[in-house]
Amino acid sequence: MERNDGLPAGPPPGSSRADGSVDLLAFADWVSSDQKARATAEAEEERTYVAFVLDREEYGLPVGSVREVLRVGELTRVPQAPPHIRGVTNVRGSILPVVEIRTRIGLDPLDPGPAARVVVLEIGERALGLLVDRVTRVAKVRLSEIEPPPAEVVTARTDYVVGVAKRSDGLLILLDPGRTLVVKGEEIEMKREEKK
Repeated sequence: MERNDGLPAGPPPGSSRADGSVDLLAFADWVSSDQKARATAEAEEERTYVAFVLDREEYGLPVGSVREVLRVGELTRVPQAPPHIRGVTNVRGSILPVVEIRTRIGLDPLDPGPAARVVVLEIGERALGLLVDRVTRVAKVRLSEIEPPPAEVVTARTDYVVGVAKRSDGLLILLDPGRTLVVKGEEIEMKREEKK
């Protein structure tokens, strides 16, 4: 139980030793450990996501995996590129692969308009861009608002959906950055069969 002055209930440690001395270090540890515990609990209550729109749905990626958001520049197609690669673009002298995230999740390719953006992800040592319809906001989501994705929508091909945040302004579908960029082998095989 917490007291109204913000300190934990009960006597502080080291305040009444048998020899009459006072352990000031134990008291300082008691105060600082309680503050750290409260700060950690508060930090765990919220997560921050970069929210973007694909078609009419809003998706979120953890802000820690997003390096920057760019306007869509010139995209150069790459022959024999893996499925869902829209092309590459030059970002300040570095070549960035750009993924057509819409086709990755089963939507039609995007015809980029002025609101379209490339969300640059950093996963390990790699950087990739995701082409999205538009970026809407940076959203803070309380852990209590996040629910697991419905069992009906989770398959081997959709394991990149890791949760759904129910908010007063609508649903935010939460994506795992790494899983979103992995295309299962069977999906590649299906695409090869379609081309034959």
